[in-house]
Amino acid sequence: MTIVAKLDVMLKGIDLVADTALLTLQGKMGYGARLLGIRRLDAYEFRIEAAEPPETVSTLKRFLSTQSLFYNRNKHHFSLRCRWEGGAADEGVPADRCREQLAAQVRRATMGGARKDFRSGQGESRVILNGGPVFRTEVLVEDLDSAVRMNIGRKLEAELSTAPVRVPTLGICWHLALRAESLEEARSITDGIVVAERRDRGLLLNPNYQGYRFLGAERMEPGE
Repeated sequence: MTIVAKLDVMLKGIDLVADTALLTLQGKMGYGARLLGIRRLDAYEFRIEAAEPPETVSTLKRFLSTQSLFYNRNKHHFSLRCRWEGGAADEGVPADRCREQLAAQVRRATMGGARKDFRSGQGESRVILNGGPVFRTEVLVEDLDSAVRMNIGRKLEAELSTAPVRVPTLGICWHLALRAESLEEARSITDGIVVAERRDRGLLLNPNYQGYRFLGAERMEPGE
């Protein structure tokens, strides 16, 4: 039976790499009016063949928690989601933690041009963003060389005593918040931000040894 295990890892504190990328893109690269926020996480996916999925998942959890290769509990939040036929197991923070951080970043960036809508009798409020639609896009940046994936697969095989382990995903997942008129425009802006073609275009990957997958785009609703 195949276990699909997805592991997302993100820093607990300030992410200087993401914050520096945001400042560079907004300032030197001219995305100040478009790019409202940027967050990132390390993304892994393991596909494990196992006769007894619950036991294998328990061993996987112990292995991941003791290997600094993946995360350090003192420095990182992590979300592990394991699925197999007829079963599931989760551990760590909610899978949408990175999206929540991005939404908070957008609220801070737009507070000067926003207004609050207080819902009478419900004791709550939401933020209405002015200045046009905002979209969240996600891209996965990965190295073209598969050596690291193969090494991790072999480590897991040895620890889990199981059949070959595949690692279809190993890279950095970037979440971007963009002002755009449509999903298509948001994707176009994302393409320009991601691929470093020249000094004033693209930043998040080097096409000489990295590639990327566009994972999706959706509109960020008011108050999200």
